[in-house]
Amino acid sequence: MQVKSLDHIHIYSATPETSADFYIHHFDAKTVVRNTNINGDERIFLALGGQIVVVGSFPNGHTASPPPAAGDGAYRHGFGVAHIGLRIESVEQGLVELSEAGIQILGERVQDESGLTYAYIAGPDGVVIELTEYE
Repeated sequence: MQVKSLDHIHIYSATPETSADFYIHHFDAKTVVRNTNINGDERIFLALGGQIVVVGSFPNGHTASPPPAAGDGAYRHGFGVAHIGLRIESVEQGLVELSEAGIQILGERVQDESGLTYAYIAGPDGVVIELTEYE
């Protein structure tokens, strides 16, 4: 089967409005639409870096996972998603801005021999976000 494109990333949240505001404020996401699913749960669709991110309520009986843990050099979190990667202009500058805003930085900034620079931050609801920069 050939994939035409990545359609969306869906993030569960205890407070969808607060989580959506995180992506809007720190990463210039734009609200595309707000609606509810067939169960009446709130969903907020965001445009983020040319992709759609859906922020919706946790399914009944579920909550955010414990804090992320490092494994094989990468931070991972629950629900089977390792992390979301966001390509930015400058990882170093991004870390400064996010740190000043009180966002938790996970580990150190890494630059490998291929020209890739990356670092991880803690997003809301246990989502791990990787910031990437390519030379």
